[in-house]
Amino acid sequence: IILTDLHYTEVAKHNSRMSRHRQQGIKRWEVLLALAISAAIALVVGVMVNKRIGSAMNEQVDNDFRRISIALHQYKLDNNRYPSTEQGLIALFEKPTTAPLTPLWRGPYINRQTLIYDPWNNTYLYESSAAPPGFIVSTFGADGVSGGEELNEDKILRFQSDENYFD
Repeated sequence: IILTDLHYTEVAKHNSRMSRHRQQGIKRWEVLLALAISAAIALVVGVMVNKRIGSAMNEQVDNDFRRISIALHQYKLDNNRYPSTEQGLIALFEKPTTAPLTPLWRGPYINRQTLIYDPWNNTYLYESSAAPPGFIVSTFGADGVSGGEELNEDKILRFQSDENYFD
């Protein structure tokens, strides 16, 4: 019986030392290490997400340019001209009320008005020429300012008809 009490006393002392060690908590350097690792992971993930967003925005602009180009060509087939610069891309969605008037307008040529806005919610810039017929659709990118790289890069769609055009 005495050995058993001695054994329990030793176990109790050992457990007391262990619980004091556990109660000291997490060390400051352990917290800093965890924060540094978390920050590094967040940075890597952020860079990957930013690249993917940039790629998606460029794809969106390319898709919009294709759809706008098709709509402009259909507009020209019906009206024998592209919308004037003053009429703008809104002429693809609403019948123009300014000259040159379009009595044969059969639109809307785009299914939603939001297609005239770039992915950064800026209106696509539009210019047209009557002789020879052509158009330019462009965007200045995310920053809305001419020039830039990556997300801020300018994107331009140009079309110039090869046909001889006489006014």
